[in-house]
Amino acid sequence: MIRASPIAKGEKSMNPSATTVLFLSTGDAARGIFAEALLRHKGGERFVAHSAGYRMLPQVDPQAFDILRAEHISTDSLHAKGWNEFFQSPSSILVDVIVTLSEEARSNCPQWPGDPIRVHWPVDDPMSATTPDMREWKFRKCFITLQNRVDALIKQRAAHTPVELMLQLRDIASVV
Repeated sequence: MIRASPIAKGEKSMNPSATTVLFLSTGDAARGIFAEALLRHKGGERFVAHSAGYRMLPQVDPQAFDILRAEHISTDSLHAKGWNEFFQSPSSILVDVIVTLSEEARSNCPQWPGDPIRVHWPVDDPMSATTPDMREWKFRKCFITLQNRVDALIKQRAAHTPVELMLQLRDIASVV
């Protein structure tokens, strides 16, 4: 798998008006990957999406890739990443919005350069299931919840102020 390198330090995407969103989860093996892939797939020129984990797992869960492929969403360049890849590396990016997807990521998220907007979209960890049937159900539920939230985000009109964007993002947290 080819890894996409983060944007050069201090740079925005090719579209300077795009909103850069970083989804933070615990391991970046399912929730963050789903959110990143969905926003990349559906967000067009308005958004640049990334994901990372608080305690990065060695790889994306294969079931996450299976669901994305079944939905015809590209998995190219998706891989588990730790947030240090974005936060403390020489190739760090400017982030406009941080969306935490787990309580662990929310409570351990450091102060980020540039003081991005922070919101919490809690999503149950699909990898916490103990039986194959429950695991399948949790992965599907996680995907659908994040799909609904990403759909709600891209349907919003472009925010004119950071406060307006923060309020839009907070409202979306209740979408299931």
